[in-house]
Amino acid sequence: MLRAPNSPALEAQVTLRSPSFRGVSGCTRVLLASCLAAFCVVSLTAISASAFISEKTLTPIYRHWIHQEVNYVITRAEKNEFLALKTDDERDKFIERFWELRNPSPGAPDNSYKQEIYKRIEYANDHFSTNGSNDGWNTDMGRIYITLGAPQQKARYVTQSEIRGMEIWFYTISNPALPPSFNIVFWEKNFGDFRLYSPYADGPDKLVSSHFSELGRVQSVLEVDHILGREVALTTLSLIPGEPVSMNDANSTMQSDLMLGTIKDLANHPFNVEALNLKRAMRESVSHRVVLTGEFLNVLTVPLRDRQGVSRLNYVLRLNSASDFAVAKEDNRYYISLEVVTHVFTEDHKPLFQRDRKIARYMTKDQLDEIKEKPFGYEDWLPLAPGKYKIEFSLTNLLGETSYTAERDIVMPNIPAEGFELTEVVPFSDIAQIDPKEGAVLPFSSGGVKFTPYAGKELALVPGQDLKVFYQIWSVPVAPAANAGKKLLADYAYGRPGITGTAKSIHDEAAKEQFDESGSMISGKKLSTLDLDPGNYRMALTITDPETHEKRFGSLSFHVVSDTPSPMDAWDIYDDKLADYANKGEADYDFGVTCLAQGNKPLAAKALQEALKKNPKNDLARARLVDIYFSQQIYDKVIELYSQPALTPATEDQTIISLSDSFDKTGNTKKAADIVESAIVLKPQSGPLYLALASYYTRLGNAQKAVELERKGKSLLATPPPSL
Repeated sequence: MLRAPNSPALEAQVTLRSPSFRGVSGCTRVLLASCLAAFCVVSLTAISASAFISEKTLTPIYRHWIHQEVNYVITRAEKNEFLALKTDDERDKFIERFWELRNPSPGAPDNSYKQEIYKRIEYANDHFSTNGSNDGWNTDMGRIYITLGAPQQKARYVTQSEIRGMEIWFYTISNPALPPSFNIVFWEKNFGDFRLYSPYADGPDKLVSSHFSELGRVQSVLEVDHILGREVALTTLSLIPGEPVSMNDANSTMQSDLMLGTIKDLANHPFNVEALNLKRAMRESVSHRVVLTGEFLNVLTVPLRDRQGVSRLNYVLRLNSASDFAVAKEDNRYYISLEVVTHVFTEDHKPLFQRDRKIARYMTKDQLDEIKEKPFGYEDWLPLAPGKYKIEFSLTNLLGETSYTAERDIVMPNIPAEGFELTEVVPFSDIAQIDPKEGAVLPFSSGGVKFTPYAGKELALVPGQDLKVFYQIWSVPVAPAANAGKKLLADYAYGRPGITGTAKSIHDEAAKEQFDESGSMISGKKLSTLDLDPGNYRMALTITDPETHEKRFGSLSFHVVSDTPSPMDAWDIYDDKLADYANKGEADYDFGVTCLAQGNKPLAAKALQEALKKNPKNDLARARLVDIYFSQQIYDKVIELYSQPALTPATEDQTIISLSDSFDKTGNTKKAADIVESAIVLKPQSGPLYLALASYYTRLGNAQKAVELERKGKSLLATPPPSL
């Protein structure tokens, strides 16, 4: 039976667990604002400036914490809040909350994030300090090491007499604010004093100690090439592998400096700030809830392709019994209220995107009577490119103040370049004909039919209860005429493993004309259990292409029991706004993000183009497309992307400079300068924009203006970000 909120039944049947909300995607959009409003989280930036105290007035322990321990990871808003506190007790509680907010395993005895930061500080002080002063944390090397961690590779060059000492660190990082891979270069300004190197602001002439440095960038980079090799020489022109640079002119774009600026202020990057704010809001919302993990929530996932060929992870979250879900009554109506949150990560747990849905629905007494004995379930899908992922699921009954969580490792199969692939075999309890328009967005649907999948413990059937399964076959898209008269063979064999005489087999065929325009076909079978004795069974499926003799295999285990079969009837719902998610381009954008994470730029560009087509105001999609096209030197496409929309204060510096550089590289330097001039009005504290504008004025012949702008840009880059 369904229960009412705060039912005593809850007290008797659940075990209180530590909350398991972990990791927040950097790609949260409007969900953040609604989430913050819903949970009444007060903005940290609302604190009056008059409430702040100076760092110098803090006692040494708190001054050390804010200045030397967390100065590279604390946000400006958090720092403002800390400086506004009045008592040491408030500061101690703030510090505790600060670390717990970043704890990958909330409530665990050890906080791996905190431990990692202090290990980095210790390493920085041990290896980068100058003159025995234990100030390694305050050096350029220390700042980068504490912010990014240990590099994947290091190369040190300190023995060449013609070249100043250098150290190059190579990183691969899945952070949406940074390139997937990049170098950091440090140069020895004075003996033992290694400084962060900027390809644009410093240039290779700073690295050459011989007379070549006086001959300019070209001769200097050629000297580096001669002594240290081509790879190092190219790195002195760009820190981003693959960015087009030329040894002939030794020019550097602003992309490396933009990246360095992002790293220096990474704690305050919008991706990080939004992720922390949402995580804070989620903690507020679950602080008074019972959180149940693992066996309390059944999760079934299966990759399916839509008619456009986009792979989606279809999933259902289903509770064990009807009594696990609460329904409330208002006047003569009943209603439900729930929240579903899914976090999508890369295989190594780097955040990609998050979906947060709140659903409230009324129902009549008759409707309640129809479903009150059925376990509640929520169905949805996530657009994921082929690759490996970690997914965190959370289903919260807002009426019962109970959250159910689960994690899954997911593999999305590659779309075949030839032949065909077979998805997992999925048991289901019901099938219904649906409108083709609904089939384009509903979970577990394809070919005009909607399945209700089974999700629970291992499937148990009583004799005579049919085993019903479905699956999807993926093939290379071809014209329908090419499949005319062709077929696939499907052989089902099921029996008790190790027991002879129990095997049964069924042969079936599927016409290849059933493949849709994306090369997908849904199929399935109903298998009788009427003559099966109780026991453990295994069903094996073999799909064969008689033309090529290719075979693909699937399987499913199930039980036959004399009584108490698995509950097959379920009360599943899905988000009414799922069509908006698909039709407004949000799903295409999220799919593009996963494509980029998996290194598939062509597929990412296609998805982002579709997102922009459905919503021309999607500046995130536009910015990511700019990154892709600029890296591929397709400058006309970059220009085309901004033929109509205007720049805004939210437009990233990198996007602005990629756009202006595209005009410059296609011969319109005046237009490039105009774009950056207008952007500086919106973003007057951006050092990279001033440096980019200086380079354009140099090429336009206005040397005096270029010198002024370059001085201003370097000054802004050298100035730490404001604390208020």
